[in-house]
Amino acid sequence: MDSQQFADLELKTIISLAGMPVQKDLVNPRKPLEMAKRVRVTFRPLPRNYGNQIVIKFREKLENKLKEHGVQVIPWDEAAELPDDLLSKVLRTRKVKRNIHAVVDVKRDYSLTRTFLSGIAERMYGYLRRPDMSVMEILRVSGWADDFTARYVQDPFNTQIVTLMPLEPEFANQSTTYDRRIAIGLQNLIATMSVIIMGIAPDRFSLVNMNLSDSIYLNEGIDDFIRNSLIPKIYAPIRPPVLNRFKKGEYDPSESVFPKQLAELGRLLKSTNLFPQGSKFSEKVKRQSHRDVVEKILEGRTGVSYGFIALAEAPRYEGPVTISKAKWNKLIKVESVDDDMVRENKEGRWYVRTVIRGKAIFQQLPDIWITTSRSGSNKTNLDPNSDIVRIGVIKGKLHLETPKGVDLNRKDIRPSFDTYVILAQALAAALYTPDLIKNGLPIIHFHGYPDPNWFGKSEYYAGARNPSLPCGTVEAALLNYSAIYELANKNGNGMKMLCLVESDHGVNIMGLDRDYIVNRLTDGVDKGHVKLGGTYLPDLKKSSLIQEQQDDKIEQKASSAN
Repeated sequence: MDSQQFADLELKTIISLAGMPVQKDLVNPRKPLEMAKRVRVTFRPLPRNYGNQIVIKFREKLENKLKEHGVQVIPWDEAAELPDDLLSKVLRTRKVKRNIHAVVDVKRDYSLTRTFLSGIAERMYGYLRRPDMSVMEILRVSGWADDFTARYVQDPFNTQIVTLMPLEPEFANQSTTYDRRIAIGLQNLIATMSVIIMGIAPDRFSLVNMNLSDSIYLNEGIDDFIRNSLIPKIYAPIRPPVLNRFKKGEYDPSESVFPKQLAELGRLLKSTNLFPQGSKFSEKVKRQSHRDVVEKILEGRTGVSYGFIALAEAPRYEGPVTISKAKWNKLIKVESVDDDMVRENKEGRWYVRTVIRGKAIFQQLPDIWITTSRSGSNKTNLDPNSDIVRIGVIKGKLHLETPKGVDLNRKDIRPSFDTYVILAQALAAALYTPDLIKNGLPIIHFHGYPDPNWFGKSEYYAGARNPSLPCGTVEAALLNYSAIYELANKNGNGMKMLCLVESDHGVNIMGLDRDYIVNRLTDGVDKGHVKLGGTYLPDLKKSSLIQEQQDDKIEQKASSAN
């Protein structure tokens, strides 16, 4: 069974074991053209007298290219309908239907009249504001005078806003630092209430989203961009893990070594500058109504931060870790899982059938706990009593534990956007690289990439040529899970360090020894071989393509010999 067949069969099963929301007809995340068939996009009409011809021409090209790739482009008059409420009828405010996945618009300048009316609307919101208001209630009270596209959608959780605007010279300048680019990008995302911002120039274009990416593409690469970047982002929008999916509890940081070890890992990484200071929405968003809308959509989060650090604790087993095929045949099928690759014993422990280097293995799915930085925290200065949470998969159910005495209603106590990815990494490591995780596994995620020449003996990377799926998505978790399987299947147990590449997002570095990884990253940063931002992503893609071609030749020779 090759890795792609394995991904089709095994990944959905394993992720479903973790209590993650997997659709039965989930598209394989390596097949963006299959995603395209399910994506519905509309283009909002250009504002009157809009004169930027560079943006207009790119908009036309984008629409045509989306159609060529199989995306359903729905005319605005068909996608946006006039609601029944009186205010919408008076103002003739159309609402984009819930089954539209994205609205493409251009950045619109505010007139003096619109600015004045927006000020009045914001004062009204200040009087009527309630903590329990929904996104649509907030927009009805405060957004009637605004012209941002988000107010024209029925479901802001399902319909993403993609805004086109001129590419800012500072953003496009190669000497502009990554954190400065992200500051520019965040400001535009928030000002336009968008999920994706694209900066357009005559020969190139950029993309920024809440993944905090700073990608810049040449126009001749637009087909690859649409297929492997834009379509996946629209198909699988960034979503934080919803708290009601977790069984909640508390833990005492003083009774575990992992919170202290994680805080120490953060301190050791400080000198690398791979974790810049995050941004609070209160500092970036002037209007209270806009802050409230963003926080509602992000499930209470009050800002954004860079990456995460985590320690996957040693897997926990009950009874034999592996069993014989004869014993496997006596186990019963799990009714809740539509796949015969999972069975359970009389005690309710689940076993899975996996294949490593052609050999079938029947092994127990362990309970997994991961100690990780909370969303929005300063990763290099973690307080074990307030900045570290535990996430887990216990007998197929998601668990979340917060430090003892910390109120879960506090807005900043939330698990990482990357929770599903972290869980998938730990589960894959337990099943396919058990030596790597048997004493705990450090995982470091930052928004940058290493030079492919940085990797040394027993250090491997995978995933560079995958579609760029956002954090917080099950699809991203599947790709990370698959990458660990592929590295283990190819390289065996002699791996010191693994690097899982996520295009337009960053990398996940993990390995056997914490100090070894920290020293390698510190040395890489000092010598310029590891950088924030997308500098080295094209090199990783190119190097991965060459390696794939070499592997194909080896397989062809082996097949011919047989």
